[in-house]
Amino acid sequence: MQAPALQEKGGWSARTGFIVLVVGLVLILLAFEFGSPIVLDHLSRTEHRVEVERKAARALRPTTPDGRPTVLLAGNSLLLEGVQLDKLHDELAPRYEVSRLGIEQTHFLDWYFGLRRLLQEGSRPGAIVLALGTDQLASKFTLGEEFAHRQMSARDLPLAIQETNLDRTTASTYFFAHWSNWLADKGVIRQRVLIVLVPNFRALAGRIADHGAHIHEQEVLVGMAKKRLPELAELSRTYGVKIVLMVPPALREDYSRDIQQVGANVGMPVWVLSPPGEYPRSLYSDGYHLNQQGSSDYTSRLAEQIRKQSW
Repeated sequence: MQAPALQEKGGWSARTGFIVLVVGLVLILLAFEFGSPIVLDHLSRTEHRVEVERKAARALRPTTPDGRPTVLLAGNSLLLEGVQLDKLHDELAPRYEVSRLGIEQTHFLDWYFGLRRLLQEGSRPGAIVLALGTDQLASKFTLGEEFAHRQMSARDLPLAIQETNLDRTTASTYFFAHWSNWLADKGVIRQRVLIVLVPNFRALAGRIADHGAHIHEQEVLVGMAKKRLPELAELSRTYGVKIVLMVPPALREDYSRDIQQVGANVGMPVWVLSPPGEYPRSLYSDGYHLNQQGSSDYTSRLAEQIRKQSW
C-alpha cells in the first residue's frame, strides 16, 4: 500500500513522463531546425557564398539602374573554377553587369528546376548563361535533399518526381526536405565537421572525388540533349528571359558540337567556346577543371562572346 504513495510524492506518472519526453524531442528538433542554418553559416564559407549569390540572383532585373543589361552565370564547379568573375567584370563592366550563382556538384535537373524556381520568384536577368558539361546535361542525378530545399519549388514537386523517377520514400523525403533546414543541411554539416576534425580531409576528398564524365556514348548524350534543350527553350519563352547553354572545355571528345547543332534546331543557343581537346592538359588542374592560366584565357573568350550579343 506504500508504493503508490511514494510514486505520488516523488515520481512522475506515465502520462507526465510521456509529455516531458515529447516536449523534449520537439525542443531538440526545433533546435536542429533553427540552429542548422546558423551552424552552417559559421562552418562553411561556400554555403554562405551560395546564399549571398542566390539572394542577389532573385533580385536581378533585365537592366541595371544605369541601363546596362544583366547576365546571370549559373553552374557548378566547372563555372566556379573556369571563369574568373573579377576579370569578367573588368572586361564587361562598361556594357554589362554580370552576376554568378555557382553550386558545386550540380547537374541539369538541379538547374532546370533551380532556374524555374528563380524565375517563379521574380528573378528577371537580361540573360542566363548555364554552364554544364555534356555528361551533366544528360545526367539524371540531383543534389538530393539540398536540391529539394534550395532549388526546387513546392509546386514543381510533382514534375520533379516525374523527371527523376523518384520512389515514394524518396519523394516524401524531398517533400519534407523542401520545408526543413535540418534535413537539407545535415549532410553538409557532417562534411564540414569532418573537415574540421580530420587532418587534410579536404585534400583527401579532392583526390578521391570522381570528376570524370559518367556518360560517354554519343547516342545517349545527343539523345538527352534532344529532350532537354527544348525544355530550356520553353522555359526561356515562358518567362521572356534569354537562356544559353555554355559547354565548358573538355580534354576528351564530349560531342558538344553535335549538341550545339541540336540547340540550333530547337532554338536553344549552345556556346562551345573551346572545342574538346583544344586546351592541353597543362591548362587543367585535375584533367577536368581549368587552372588559373586556363581559366584566364577562357574568361577572355567568354567576355568576347557576351560582347557579341545584342541583349
